[in-house]
Amino acid sequence: MIEDLIGTESNAFDVFGCTIPSENFILTDASTKQDMISIELIQLRRFFSSFWRGDYQKANDFYDVASSLPSFKNPKVWTVVSQCYRGIIAFHLYTEGKGQEWLDEGREMLQKFELLGEVSTDVHENKRLLLQAEFHACSGEVGKAKELFEASIKSAGDLEFIHEQGLAFELYGKFLVSTAENNEALDCFKSAHMCYVKWGALAIAEHVRMKYRLSTYEGVSQSATSNKHCRSW
Repeated sequence: MIEDLIGTESNAFDVFGCTIPSENFILTDASTKQDMISIELIQLRRFFSSFWRGDYQKANDFYDVASSLPSFKNPKVWTVVSQCYRGIIAFHLYTEGKGQEWLDEGREMLQKFELLGEVSTDVHENKRLLLQAEFHACSGEVGKAKELFEASIKSAGDLEFIHEQGLAFELYGKFLVSTAENNEALDCFKSAHMCYVKWGALAIAEHVRMKYRLSTYEGVSQSATSNKHCRSW
């Protein structure tokens, strides 16, 4: 996972010599032994890697496999986070015209985080706010969506979740593109890039730089740091 985020070319399994040659080897062994936890971890690792690169189709395939396992039903940090990201994917697929069922699934994930927020506000608040922003974006409530995107950015910053602050910036930027606010969107993409660099996920930062054609590699523009929704640090 770390190698995927950083973008290194080394093989993490070299440390094991020939004993454990690859992740596929572990997956095959886990499947033979019916080791559900190991299978779940591998599928979710692949889900997260695909999600951060914006490949939602691949991410969905891995999530479907992981969530079908009986072990997935047991509450764990990584399953909770994966449900937030699946909700984000669902809302985006709905906006792309993939069907009402995706809006329904996104709403279901949002409801879970609204309930989780009642139990642990500090841990889940930024995720709840981000899902709410995406829901209102799907509903065409521009003002409310903006308010919630900005609240999610601030919450993630306050919690020092730099990776999810970058995610909120990036998703806000995508939303601003849809409302033809391209300059503001560019500022958000630059801020997302900065967050990913600070996180250490240089491969994701470079992916964002190329995807959104950012002209500068480091730092955010003056307008980004002075703009209300980009005050993140």
